[in-house]
Amino acid sequence: MIAGLDAVKGSMSGRILRVIVEVARAAGAEGMVEGQYEQVLPQRGQSVSRELGGEGHWVKFVSEKKDGPLHACGAACGTILGGGREEEIERLRRYGLYVGMIQGICQRMGREEETAIEMVEGLRELALKEVKDFSGAQVEAICGLVNI
Repeated sequence: MIAGLDAVKGSMSGRILRVIVEVARAAGAEGMVEGQYEQVLPQRGQSVSRELGGEGHWVKFVSEKKDGPLHACGAACGTILGGGREEEIERLRRYGLYVGMIQGICQRMGREEETAIEMVEGLRELALKEVKDFSGAQVEAICGLVNI
């Protein structure tokens, strides 16, 4: 199914098929489902994995698996449906990933905790790099998503 995707990329049905694939990947076992699983473990009395390096890294991991992919998916799907080029799709996908991670970190750790502030600032810089070559008033609105 995915192999035949290149043949229909330009058509609207091809774009819709790509969006379906994007959503399936973001919600699947290596995306949101894994993030949700990791998020629920401490709530069930299991400790945060030592492999992840403690709570700050756990929050970043959960945000990277759960919140990030959903935002990345939304950004990529909008760009696909809007007829964006591959480079634009990938840049906005990464932008969405970083924005989603920022949102997840702020939600789980708060905006004041020092570890959260450091992680958010790093992600914010990465996100803004992804949209620096875009222009217009819409970019200002998009950049506003990382000005938390």
